[in-house]
Amino acid sequence: MSSFRSVCRTLHREFGFLAVGLTLVYGISGLAVNHAHHWDASYKRTSEDLQMEPVGIGPTAEITPVVLSRLPLTRPVKNTWRAAPDKLQVFVEGGQYDVDLVGGRVVRSGFAKRSLLWDMNFMHLNSGKAPWTGIADAYAGILILLAVTGIFLVKGSRGLGGRGGLLMALGFLVPVIYAAVIRGGH
Repeated sequence: MSSFRSVCRTLHREFGFLAVGLTLVYGISGLAVNHAHHWDASYKRTSEDLQMEPVGIGPTAEITPVVLSRLPLTRPVKNTWRAAPDKLQVFVEGGQYDVDLVGGRVVRSGFAKRSLLWDMNFMHLNSGKAPWTGIADAYAGILILLAVTGIFLVKGSRGLGGRGGLLMALGFLVPVIYAAVIRGGH
């Protein structure tokens, strides 16, 4: 049994070190994705108030070129929309301008990728598909290996026959109970 435990320890140590980076990616992005209803972990929202000379009310075809010439556009215009007689929206890549045609108030809003979190969430959600699926599957296999080898690392009252076994049982019970509650509620 000691040679089996030695093999488990070696596999657990080596694959454990290999899994650290991926575990951090999945752990951090998992927290971020789980709280998407509180904040957007992938994109940072921006809003800025600007002022321009009022254009006034008139036909959209006449108003739009005037507004576009007066806006501090840094990106190509994708589309425009006359939201109300006194409101024109100008859509650009990564944002929009909401223009008050009568008052001259402009609200520039946009979004930008959060440099590290966007990449982590992209990987976590497997948005890239093809190559990342293979990496994610290999990582899942490594986690299974870590779980199985970890069972046999500690012996005695702290191991499988004692506290470790109780904690492992609890680890199985949490998803089983949650699934039963979810099935019962639906």
